[in-house]
Amino acid sequence: MYKMKKTLILTLALVYIGLCANSCTQNNIPIKEVFTAEELQQDFSAFRESLEECHPGLYVYKSKSTIDSIFNSNYSTLNKAMTGKEFMLLTCRVAAQIGDGHLRVVPPKIKLDSLDEGTTAIPFKVYYDNDKLYVRKNYSPLDDREFLGSQIISINGHSTEDFIREYLQIFPSDGNNVTRKYRRLTSSRYFTRYFSMLYGYAEQYKIEYISLNQKTLKTATLQGLDFDDLIKIANERSTVKSPKPASFEISEDKKYAYLEIQTFDKGRYKKNRMNFEKFLKASFEKMESENVPNLIIDVLGNGGGTDEYGKILFSYFVNHPFDYYKSLRVNKEGFDSFKYTNSPNRRVPRGMFKPNKEGTFDNIEHPNVGKQNPSLPIFSGNIYVLIDGLCFSTTSEFLSQLHFNTKAVFIGEESGGGYYGNFSGPTPDFTLPNTKVRIEIPLMNYRMAVENYQYPDRGLIPDFTVIPTIIDKINNNTPELNFAKKLIEDK
Repeated sequence: MYKMKKTLILTLALVYIGLCANSCTQNNIPIKEVFTAEELQQDFSAFRESLEECHPGLYVYKSKSTIDSIFNSNYSTLNKAMTGKEFMLLTCRVAAQIGDGHLRVVPPKIKLDSLDEGTTAIPFKVYYDNDKLYVRKNYSPLDDREFLGSQIISINGHSTEDFIREYLQIFPSDGNNVTRKYRRLTSSRYFTRYFSMLYGYAEQYKIEYISLNQKTLKTATLQGLDFDDLIKIANERSTVKSPKPASFEISEDKKYAYLEIQTFDKGRYKKNRMNFEKFLKASFEKMESENVPNLIIDVLGNGGGTDEYGKILFSYFVNHPFDYYKSLRVNKEGFDSFKYTNSPNRRVPRGMFKPNKEGTFDNIEHPNVGKQNPSLPIFSGNIYVLIDGLCFSTTSEFLSQLHFNTKAVFIGEESGGGYYGNFSGPTPDFTLPNTKVRIEIPLMNYRMAVENYQYPDRGLIPDFTVIPTIIDKINNNTPELNFAKKLIEDK
């Protein structure tokens, strides 16, 4: 699943948690496969109505006239019967054009359950590089020496070239960012899900591949795995034993400190019995006491998490009060489109929002709203940040603030989240009445207190582009880290 933001205000989360949970369990009955033009038009109208009323940034990356044209042109194609799968892919393509990485179109629950609970998981993990897919992890009976690093040419008769092209059209991202689309394929669950959405569910996969450093095309038929079994195999073969969500160390020569933040998810820290705030405090005090001049921050693969944690980390890099969010808004206090959820009468908590001059409502109780104070001790040395396309949501918020307010050097590839903010927070599950296709629509518009960035529809572009090869990934090398160390040595 997407790593969604976990904290707004506890009461707000509680209001919507029932909504999301209930709607995820509804309509778990068999549905028909083919729908009339009238049924499809009804569902598309409900889809459009829900987005227009609830989505807080429908026209941020495209004008209203452009979005209206997208809606109208797709509606006009619904003049004949269509399968539920065809309709779902149509709505996916529409949603992907909005430019919101938290907005998702999800198959009907009964369809998704048949995928998640069956032996359908593709038994290897892929890595995208230069329009090709390579085997990064092998969970199949094939010998690692033959299969690891192989280029996958086709799966069940579908070329990976075609798959990538079609996948890019249905997977959502912030603005015109594409690095997150590529990097999400590293998730076995996502890879299987999107392959299945495009080409249908399967329990066997006939693959064509070329082994690493070879030219001969080979074929194999691999049995799909239960996702629990896949996770078990992955854990058994992992060389890392229960990694902590964050770590800190200082180099022996004390030239630099290395701070790795794998996630901002409060739940992960609680599970590992780590106090995030105390961990950061101790780390920065250690750097100060030992006069460490350089800090490498590794947020590679960090998909986000708790809003406040990103702000807390940033607060160690400025010596004055600061604004973190420029605004935090919802369209309305109640939504007619909630009739497509199991909680049609839900409203936002009273007193949490106030009307603004734009006609929407501002959250006035979120801990990241208003002037924020710096944390001591402030780090005033050189900052090097390792980023990739999986940096998203809360992580992207931290990155844009660090980029705007400091002289930090960024190494890696474009981050996966929008520089100026995102749409997240409470995300109800809307179910379309006929096809039972589900739409997860975030209700909150997070705008960052940053400006003058030359790529308003992109993530953070690094100062130095460093992208691992498939060999790096197989050997667990981190060329971004090595590059940062070299910059420090050369300096």
